[in-house]
Amino acid sequence: MQETMRLCKSNANILCAFALLSFGHMHVAQAQPAVAPAVASVSEPALASPATLSERQVPRVTLRWDCGDCEPNEKVFPLIEKTYADKAAAKGYAVSGTETAEIVVTKYRQRPPATRVLFGFMAGKDILETRVTFRGTDFSAGDYSANVMQGMNFLCETVAQQTLDKLLVSLQTPAKPAASQ
Repeated sequence: MQETMRLCKSNANILCAFALLSFGHMHVAQAQPAVAPAVASVSEPALASPATLSERQVPRVTLRWDCGDCEPNEKVFPLIEKTYADKAAAKGYAVSGTETAEIVVTKYRQRPPATRVLFGFMAGKDILETRVTFRGTDFSAGDYSANVMQGMNFLCETVAQQTLDKLLVSLQTPAKPAASQ
């Protein structure tokens, strides 16, 4: 009986230590300078040139963080950008080198991966919400996941797909003529 109790305590301590290491590792890996700017820009600002896309082109995406005190993750934008380009190519579109659409991260939360796997939905949820601006029009793209297996990579793919789909609709919708009096 005492041996069983000792093993249970030992296993519980190992589990707790593993979870603490996960939290600690993630926090240290994503640590930001004490005097970080409120808005950290990862890429160039969007250009306002509406007539530069050819028929089978989509705008290049740029990213800006504007999510308050969230800790930006430098891996998020490359995942969104690559998935966006891959999905556009799969639909027969090329990414423009000149015209851009700006993606602004407005809400971001990532669970430490080990904690997500160990505790699942009890560890909370990963959140990625964005505002996309293209040719003066804003729309949102985002999702959340409390799933054990779907982490931030999944959310980046979802945001990229939503962004591409909404941009394609925007490009296919003719501009509304100015109201005449």
